[in-house]
Amino acid sequence: MKEVATVKEIKGDMVTVAIQMQEGCGVCGNNGACKIRRSNLLVYNKSRIDVKEGEEVVIEVPGIEQAKSAFWVLGLPLIMLFVGYGFGALVFHAATEGPSVASAGIGFVVALLVGMLVQRRNRLESFPYILAKEGEGVY
Repeated sequence: MKEVATVKEIKGDMVTVAIQMQEGCGVCGNNGACKIRRSNLLVYNKSRIDVKEGEEVVIEVPGIEQAKSAFWVLGLPLIMLFVGYGFGALVFHAATEGPSVASAGIGFVVALLVGMLVQRRNRLESFPYILAKEGEGVY
C-alpha cells in the first residue's frame, strides 16, 4: 500500500508524517471519523532520503510485513490457545476442564510473549518506510 504523506518531524532515521486525504475520502461516509486522517504516523527512512519538514513523500507499508506481524501477534497465540487446551486434556486426564483451560491460557500467554519478542527484534522492518519524495523517483 502506497500513500502520499507530509513530513511533520524528523528524528534521525525515523520520520513523523501525516497522511493526506485521497480521492475517495471526499465521498466516504467515514470521512469525518477516520482515525488515519487525525493521527501522525511514524515511518522509517530506510534509504536515508534527504527530506525536510513540510515536504511530501511517498510511503509504503509492505504487505508481507503486515502479514508477518498479524501472524506473530494474532495467529500464533490463537493457535497455541487450542494446542495448549489439547495438551492439557492429554496430559492431565482430569474430570473437569480446569487443567485444560489453564494449559490453554499458558500456551496463549507464552505465544503472545514470543510474538512480542519477535516483533521487537524485527521492529524497523515492520515500520512503513519512505519510498521517495513526491514527484521524484520511480515507485
